[in-house]
Amino acid sequence: GAGGSWLPQPGSWAELSVEAQTGDPGSTLEMYRSALAVRKEHPGLGAGDRVEWLEAPDGVLVFRRPGFVCAVNTTDSPVRLAAYGSVLLASGPTAADRTVLPADTTVWWSAHPVESGQ
Repeated sequence: GAGGSWLPQPGSWAELSVEAQTGDPGSTLEMYRSALAVRKEHPGLGAGDRVEWLEAPDGVLVFRRPGFVCAVNTTDSPVRLAAYGSVLLASGPTAADRTVLPADTTVWWSAHPVESGQ
């Protein structure tokens, strides 16, 4: 019928619907909505090929584009990094100490220039 799915959906997927995730700050939907809004505001997130890879511990990827740094911790332990600027978006809760990147978390920063030694 109108509005119904033509495929059967497991009941456990109900929590993944737009209706269930709208307004939930910890939901995947709201994270993507936030990411799209941030992307519109920051030129470093648009098209372009200028990427600078920064030093990072094993299991962590960190790159910089103009005005933007992204760090991805693929490990199951928090890691200490340089403080790259103001947090724009994080895929999970982050500590007040911006130099700690939690396990299995990605953070986008509005970056200030990285000084040598960081």
